[in-house]
Amino acid sequence: MHELCCFFLLLMYVSDACFCAGDLIANASSSTVPATLAIGGLLAFNSTIGRAAKAALELGVADVNADATLLPHTKLVLHLGNTNCSAFQGAAAAMNLLKEEVVAIVGPQTSVVSHFVSHMGTATHVPLISFSATDPSLSEEQYPYFVRLVHSDDIQMYAIAGIIAYYGWREVVALYTDDDFGNNGIVALSDALLTVGATVVYKVALDPGINRDGLGRELTQLSQMESRIFVVHMEPNIGRVLFLMADWLEMVSTDYVWITTEAMSSKLNNLESDPEFRHAVQGVIGTRSFIPESPELQSFQNRWHAQDLGSAEEMNNVYGWYAYDAVWLIAHAMQGLLAQGGDCQFVSPPIFPNDAGGNTELANLKVFQEGRSFLDNILGLNFTGITGSVKVGQRGDYVGSNFEIVNMVGKGLRVVGYWSNQTGCSSSPPSAQHNSTLLASSLAFAHSKALMQNIIWPGGSVNTPRGWVVPKNGRPLDIGVPNKLGYKEFVSMAVDSSNRTTFHGFCIDVFEKALAYLPYSVTFNFHRFGNGSSTPSYDALVAKVVNKDFDAVVGDVTITTKRSLTVDFTQPYVTSGLVVVVPVKPGGPGHAWAFMRPFTPLMWCTTGVFFFFTGLVMWLLEHKKNRDFRGRPKKQVVTTLWFIFSTLFFSQREKVKSTLGRAVLIIWLFVVLIIISSYTASLTSLLTVQQLLPTIQGISGLLASNVPIGYQTGSFVRDYLLQLNVAEERLVPLDTLASYAQALVKGPLRGGVGAIVDELPYVQLFLSSECDFTIAGQEFTKSGWGFAFPKGSQLAIDFSTAILMLAESGELQRIHDLWLSGEGCSKSGVVVESNELGLTSFWGLFLMTGMASTLCCIVYWARMALQHRQLSHPHSEPQGNMSRMDKALHFLRSLVSFIEEEEVDSSRRSRRRVRQERARKERSRRLSFVELGSLDAQESEVPQASNMIATPTPEETHGFESSLPGGPSTIIEVENNSGV
Repeated sequence: MHELCCFFLLLMYVSDACFCAGDLIANASSSTVPATLAIGGLLAFNSTIGRAAKAALELGVADVNADATLLPHTKLVLHLGNTNCSAFQGAAAAMNLLKEEVVAIVGPQTSVVSHFVSHMGTATHVPLISFSATDPSLSEEQYPYFVRLVHSDDIQMYAIAGIIAYYGWREVVALYTDDDFGNNGIVALSDALLTVGATVVYKVALDPGINRDGLGRELTQLSQMESRIFVVHMEPNIGRVLFLMADWLEMVSTDYVWITTEAMSSKLNNLESDPEFRHAVQGVIGTRSFIPESPELQSFQNRWHAQDLGSAEEMNNVYGWYAYDAVWLIAHAMQGLLAQGGDCQFVSPPIFPNDAGGNTELANLKVFQEGRSFLDNILGLNFTGITGSVKVGQRGDYVGSNFEIVNMVGKGLRVVGYWSNQTGCSSSPPSAQHNSTLLASSLAFAHSKALMQNIIWPGGSVNTPRGWVVPKNGRPLDIGVPNKLGYKEFVSMAVDSSNRTTFHGFCIDVFEKALAYLPYSVTFNFHRFGNGSSTPSYDALVAKVVNKDFDAVVGDVTITTKRSLTVDFTQPYVTSGLVVVVPVKPGGPGHAWAFMRPFTPLMWCTTGVFFFFTGLVMWLLEHKKNRDFRGRPKKQVVTTLWFIFSTLFFSQREKVKSTLGRAVLIIWLFVVLIIISSYTASLTSLLTVQQLLPTIQGISGLLASNVPIGYQTGSFVRDYLLQLNVAEERLVPLDTLASYAQALVKGPLRGGVGAIVDELPYVQLFLSSECDFTIAGQEFTKSGWGFAFPKGSQLAIDFSTAILMLAESGELQRIHDLWLSGEGCSKSGVVVESNELGLTSFWGLFLMTGMASTLCCIVYWARMALQHRQLSHPHSEPQGNMSRMDKALHFLRSLVSFIEEEEVDSSRRSRRRVRQERARKERSRRLSFVELGSLDAQESEVPQASNMIATPTPEETHGFESSLPGGPSTIIEVENNSGV
């Protein structure tokens, strides 16, 4: 132990002091092309991968030496070291290789040895090129001289997550060895699964030296769990024992899914010599690197056969192929270094004090002088090998992300699909352009439209396993059921003659019927929660699931945001929402103004305005022609108002003589008909249901009041109302339907409540037997009832599907009708809302009559202006010296006077002219008699002449007077002039 501590201390000291090497190598020899170059290999000779890599390295060195174009004057010499998969033995083997002054080491084979030996490579500037160490923690920052020529587990675990996402699985059990390789790989798997919405629900870290009995105990425990998706990430020697034991426990059978990483998958391809293991892994799927067929690969296999380097299993081992390409990578990089003028000299390390380990063998290892330049050539190299395009990124990781998805069927693996970080799972091989580094986005897992081939799963099934089952040998589910005082229709309990508690009710029937739609059987036991004398807290009941006291909760449990954060709910089997229940208001003096309720105040005001507007328009259109609208101003106002309000009853007596007036009146009567009909219908509806008027109009009115509010004990309603800033002293807990009715009847003044806030299913059941109460307003929340399961439980998903199938089949409605439907009073459940008719329902009518009236007024004024201009005489025109404004005012006054004058019919006007002409001729004849005759003759004829003049009637006189320009005074003047 003391020597081991000194060894680590020396490594740290050497790493920190390497910068001093420049002073020691200043006297190195000049650059020359070496005749030989030593390279090393750290392998586990007793493993399949080690044997395959050993033969591949030897073949690679032989092929490089035989290539005249690559290092023509230099021969590669291979030195091998056996690590035996031990970090300590690997360090010893690495030290022996470094003594041989190797310029690079192919390996180490395992991640455990790589962590140990990488420090030595950093101290001596000798690059380590691993062909099989996939631990993602072997990073450039910690190990700058570690280069990986294989996919990191970071990439491979994203491929595993892509498969899980492709089939829609959510929960995974991980089995791995408890070392650097296993632990760090499963951490990468957990991170990858999170990006696709899945998770590792259980981890099994196995001791690398575990035996069959230990594996049996672990697998037996796993068989009692719900998840059936197992990801195996371990070395083949332990994996073989694991699958043999799983097969013996019948865990490689129907409903199970086994997924292996590349370390195991590479072992499954050739199992002719191990039929027991081959039988145990039937149906297993896994990932392995996608190596496209190429002439280089075919040539490698041909030479392997020709030289009989090993078995077919070793020849087809992908890690051996990577080891072969690693030799060519070293050769190409060395050729580039020599072309740059570099050499392959090793210099002595810095001198350390003896008390710091300076006299140890490890401290005397020489430093590769051009190690940094050589490493830079490796990182920038790109060539085509037997594995395809070989390229190492600047961080020392292999550039590539293409995997095959394989299925173990019969005697070997069958390729069923492919995965890359750009296409996800696909049936088509990824193209060369998809070789890129790992994408950090979850878009890498988008499913390809092309489906993978059918997989033969364990047990020979072709149907994709659900990935989750209720274990037959597992304990029954403990299901909590609320034991409440009231509402027995939803959940009830009874003790039978055998002293067993039986459970009944709507919620219980829905749960039991849904079980029939599950694709597996579920055993369960109901457990009551609560003493039955009061309603228990439903939040406390749900918390029992979180604390794992119950496996589920079945009952009238409302799905809320708070509860959904801790448990998973099924699809709602009842839609629900909060409503306000209030007593109805009795009729009385308070309804004296009920006749005003059909219309809103705005509607009343608008109707009144249009009544006056239409009356004004009718007066304007009828005033000139219709004598009913003429007379004293007071008489005209009264007549107009009487006329327009008479249209409400279609009883107007005044005749309408103008065409425009008739048009306005017809449209207005149509509007009045619609308004009166709507008012009558609305008033009738209000008077019919006036006994159902609630005392509080919905939740807004309840919050604005100060009345006590009742709620169901144990319900979430209390917390909800407190969030609405309702004072806690206003809240009154109630347990039963009878207590609901009693509290509402008492009212706030006698120790009761003014309203109750509860969920709609409870309220509907309450109102089916209570007719003195009603719902005020509408539901002000939307929710539902569901069954509660632990977070991430697959049962919640399967029960949701079962509930949907139950609803689609109509069975859910039949259960509802059986328990909750019944004869109710005719007034129960009536939701009274505001029935007032507003302007929004009639604005189109008002717009129509308003536009018609305005248009008729414009036409009337235009026609009057035209007639006035045509009848105007020259002597009535304004004087030329008047201004334009005065002329306009004069014209306007004359136009108003013209409109104000009464219009006389043409027949009356013609008769009046005939009388005036006869009178004029008679006066002329009389004047001639005065001039020719004597005074006596004049006196005798005058009476006769006057008798001959027809005396006009009063109506004719009135019409005649009004038709003269000067009015009645003109006749008087004429008569006086004639001597009458």
